[in-house]
Amino acid sequence: MASENEHQLGDFVKGRFLFIEETCKKGGRDLDEAVAEIKSECLRLAASPERRQIIEKKLFSGAVLPSSTLPDWVDKVFLEAMSRVLSPPGASPITNSSRNPCLAFESGRFNAKRQAATVFRPFFAGKKPAQWVMKDFPIIYRQCYGPEVAKTLTVEEIGPGRCRVTMNNHGLEKASVLDCSTAVGYLYGALEATGAKEPLVTHTTCGLIAGGRSGGPCVFELSWREEGGAK
Repeated sequence: MASENEHQLGDFVKGRFLFIEETCKKGGRDLDEAVAEIKSECLRLAASPERRQIIEKKLFSGAVLPSSTLPDWVDKVFLEAMSRVLSPPGASPITNSSRNPCLAFESGRFNAKRQAATVFRPFFAGKKPAQWVMKDFPIIYRQCYGPEVAKTLTVEEIGPGRCRVTMNNHGLEKASVLDCSTAVGYLYGALEATGAKEPLVTHTTCGLIAGGRSGGPCVFELSWREEGGAK
């Protein structure tokens, strides 16, 4: 069983490795060199011998299974290292809107669409956008982060083709403004996977601004065009 500082993040981490592979392929970059750079950055960010050992053994040695539990900080370090190494020069590392994608956004988007066809397929298959957001996203969130963290999640349907997702990840070691950009991408990719037309995801309120000192909730506004209707 995972401790309070570990959660079932194995498939998300696996998805990050697959995203790195796809990004390198599209950009004509050597995969082994990119992974070596990301590993080096992870080890630097880990900042202690104990954490560096975990990076070596749990992240870059052996297989990461979908059911694997990992310390929350591992995902935070991995995402930051990946973003630093793979982001184009001068690109913003974060975003608050799907209109302005960044590397972390694209990573989340990739993972949502991949999981919709694989490990979380039962939660996506045949679902309409509002149905997935209201009923299935909370199940996925609970499965990955556990019941205590899931208590902070609220999802509201605020009109046709409009939902609001509120979560408070302030107590999670993986929480960061960069991770919020991944959440924007994941929600956007999930809307695409459920057939939403012209989806838009906006991170309207961030509880992690100023290095996480505010401690408030994060709010994400989702909208899409309903069939035969306006957005």
